[in-house]
Amino acid sequence: MATLSYKELGDRDLRDARILLDHGGSPSSAGRLIQQAVEKNLKQAIEDNGDITLLPLLSIHNTIKLYDKTVELGGLDFDRNARKMMSVLKDYYYDLNYPGENSMELELEEAHEAWEFADTIIKKLWSNN
Repeated sequence: MATLSYKELGDRDLRDARILLDHGGSPSSAGRLIQQAVEKNLKQAIEDNGDITLLPLLSIHNTIKLYDKTVELGGLDFDRNARKMMSVLKDYYYDLNYPGENSMELELEEAHEAWEFADTIIKKLWSNN
């Protein structure tokens, strides 16, 4: 059995989110996959850096921290709007996955916007490689 990289898993998540959005699936399920796609691609960029002191970042789900570290490492140029969207995606991890006072459901338009953002940021991340 082959072991997939963060990037391969993240790219699969983004493709699966697109399928859900195109075929009447749950926007919230798509949102969870979109968050995972961005998170995993950022983790791949951090892992590729090769600095073992960064390994603890690979166990978090906070897209803001992952984004900030990726920018610091030179994997992306800082973009204020991208960082705002990372904050939105960070909340998806818990708020779309678990019940509670912060639990939420995405509207279809929100999920489409998140997918477009994820597709753009992932392409930017790997355009230098």
